[in-house]
Amino acid sequence: MQEIRRKYVVPGDRIIEGNFRPLFNVIKAGNSIISTRIGIAEAGREGVKVIPLSGVYIPRVNDIVIGKIMHHSSLSWDVDINSCFSAHLPAQDVFGRDFSPARDDMGRELAIGDLITARIIAFDRTRDPMVTIQDKDLGKVPSGEFIKISATRVPRLIGKRGSMIQTIEQATHTRVLIGQNGIVVVTGRNSEGIKLAVRAIRMVEEEAHTPNLTQRVKTLLNVSDSAPADTSQLAQPQNAPQNEELQPTIQEVEEELEVEKGEKVP
Repeated sequence: MQEIRRKYVVPGDRIIEGNFRPLFNVIKAGNSIISTRIGIAEAGREGVKVIPLSGVYIPRVNDIVIGKIMHHSSLSWDVDINSCFSAHLPAQDVFGRDFSPARDDMGRELAIGDLITARIIAFDRTRDPMVTIQDKDLGKVPSGEFIKISATRVPRLIGKRGSMIQTIEQATHTRVLIGQNGIVVVTGRNSEGIKLAVRAIRMVEEEAHTPNLTQRVKTLLNVSDSAPADTSQLAQPQNAPQNEELQPTIQEVEEELEVEKGEKVP
C-alpha cells in the first residue's frame, strides 16, 4: 500500500489516488479519496481517514463521559454530555430495582448542576444515549474546576501512555479527570495549582496541532526535561479514554509537524 505522510486537509482536498478503502471523514470519488472534514489525513493498512481538528462529540457505547445534571423526570435524570444529544440516567441505576417515584427523592441523590462520571451503555442515533454510573470509579464528582474542550483534543491532552496529563498533574499537584466527551474536571488543594493546570489544558486545546507543544507546556509548568517521570502517581488510568483508533495518531502529530516544518499546509 502506498504510504502518505500525514498532512492537513480541508473538505474537498484530494488525499490520494488508487484502490484504497475510505474509512471515516473521507469519500471515494472515482479513483480518488476526498476529505470531508478539516483535519489531518493519513493512510494505513486499513485504509484512508481524516482525523478531525474540531467537531461535535458523538457518543459511542462504552465511552466514559463527564456530564452535568440538567433536570429530571419521575423516572430518569437528563444529563448534558457536551453533545448534540442529551443522555438519560435511569433512576433505577441509582436506587435499584425497587425504585419508587412516590418514595424516593431523586433530587436528594443528584441535584441540578451536579457533575457525574458515567459510561454510555446504549446509543444508536435514533434516540438519546443511555448512561450508567454503576461501574467502578463512576458516580458523582464531588468538586473541581469544570472545563469544556473539543472532544478531538482529548487524546492530545492525555498524551502517549498518559505522558501529557501526567506532566500537568505532577507539576501542579492536581488531579485531572477527563471525559471522552471533552469535559475535564481539575481538583487540588492549592488554587494556584488548579489555575496553572487549567492554563496548561487550555494551551493543549488551542495549540494541539502545532509543533513543540510538549516543550511549551513544560516551560509553562516550569518542568525540567531532565526530571524523571513518576508513573506511580498517575491518577488517571481508570477514566482516561483509550481510543486506540485516534490516540496514537493525534499524539504523533507533533513529531510529524516537526518533520514537515516549513512545508506549505495544503
